[in-house]
Amino acid sequence: MAWRTIAKKDVREVTDSRTVTWGLAFLVFVFFVGGYVLPLNVDDPTTADLPTYMADAVGLLVPLFGLLLGYNAIVEERASGQMTLLLALPHSRLDVVVGKLVGRGAALVAALGGGILLAAALVVYPFGSLDPLALAGYLLATLLFGVAFLGIGIAISTLTASKQTATAGAFGVFFLFVVLWPQLPDILALVLEELGLADGGLPDWALFLHGLEPGMCYERVLEGFWADDPSGAAVGPDAPWYLGEWVALGLLGAWSSGPIAAGYLRFAGTDL
Repeated sequence: MAWRTIAKKDVREVTDSRTVTWGLAFLVFVFFVGGYVLPLNVDDPTTADLPTYMADAVGLLVPLFGLLLGYNAIVEERASGQMTLLLALPHSRLDVVVGKLVGRGAALVAALGGGILLAAALVVYPFGSLDPLALAGYLLATLLFGVAFLGIGIAISTLTASKQTATAGAFGVFFLFVVLWPQLPDILALVLEELGLADGGLPDWALFLHGLEPGMCYERVLEGFWADDPSGAAVGPDAPWYLGEWVALGLLGAWSSGPIAAGYLRFAGTDL
């Protein structure tokens, strides 16, 4: 399979990049700090406490590093002319996209997986307890979250022809999804109230639309599966099924595959 050659090449490039290596090491370090500090602030700590305790840091850093790993994956070789040479070899455009996703995804998964397991070990030793099911679920959800933003980054790379445009697109997505999106409910509620479509809050359909963003999906998964008090969740315990954690988990899975698939379809029909 030709994509494996590209994936191996990308893994080498990622590990050879000092900036990327230090960035992923910092991500692991953040989990290390979280796992060390959590037992100092929580009585009878367990690994089931990790998801909500690390939520803010993960919600900020994972999208950032996912986008940074992905946005330059294809456009750099395209702008330099290396992509033309690569496709002259027995590699298809699908091989390129899959290889980039697997290679860079392996680096991100290793950092996230290693960081979470390190944090879990620090929580358990010496006085904490292990909840293997909760830890496995948290690992799966966080990996899906990371791959979702990596896929968005690679999709941006397939849609742009210059590194400057790709950089602007990546930081634009980060600003929209991570910085601006959490502030939208108050604005939407005000607009809908002025239009007579809401009274003092967002209706369920508006909450669903707002919750389609991958960070909101991840937050809803954490609240639904690991929050100590489900009544404190953003949508409440009596919300309709389509605002539940299982739907959010499915949407997170869709984010991990949808953007990269759309990016490939656009890339497949684009002249280099």
